[in-house]
Amino acid sequence: MGNRKEARIIQSGIILMKEKIAGHTFHIKVQSQDFSQMQYVPGFTAQFFLGNPHYDIDCEDRKYSFWNYEPVHQIADFAICTFSNGKGADWIKSVQPGDIVYFEQPGGKLLVDNSADNYVLIGDITSLSHLYEINRGLAISKNIKSFIYTESKADIFPDIDHSFPFEYHIVSPVSEQVILEKVKGIFPASFENTMVYTLGHPATCIAIHHYLQNECNAPLHHLRTKPFWK
Repeated sequence: MGNRKEARIIQSGIILMKEKIAGHTFHIKVQSQDFSQMQYVPGFTAQFFLGNPHYDIDCEDRKYSFWNYEPVHQIADFAICTFSNGKGADWIKSVQPGDIVYFEQPGGKLLVDNSADNYVLIGDITSLSHLYEINRGLAISKNIKSFIYTESKADIFPDIDHSFPFEYHIVSPVSEQVILEKVKGIFPASFENTMVYTLGHPATCIAIHHYLQNECNAPLHHLRTKPFWK
């Protein structure tokens, strides 16, 4: 464990702002000269350490999505959820503006991809900032459908520009079967060359991915699925 941590490239930044923006979500701005080393693409994530890895090589970490990146002043926005009530939730509740935070060099695989004509963005509140960033990275000519599910309206927050570009559904309690039945209606057979991003609750991601792979009649171009649980 210790050797694995020591092999990581550790970067750092300073928290400029922290604000609670929904029932279980905090918004932070982080400024770091280290961000200039990355070739940013919407969909990047950063692996944050829940402590100082220079003193504690075994400190835990959590992966958070870039919600926005401003390269001139090297400032990144993150929306950090606390649904798990675990160490990540304790960390975001304790850090304050002016604190130094540590993370690995950002990167990612679930990135914006403009190669399709139509897009469907599906996810829960834990994946909302990631989908917002993907949505803003798609060309204006794209046809975009969305399905965001949540148990409580109090957990919904707008995009970084204060807009609400997605369609929201209150599903309480969260049931993958209920969500799947609702999702099926947004895939007409004529919806050609379609790329689907499915993020969020693991069981729901699996159910939707299985349907899209094996039962959906729409000619899908590519499926991008990632369970999120921050």
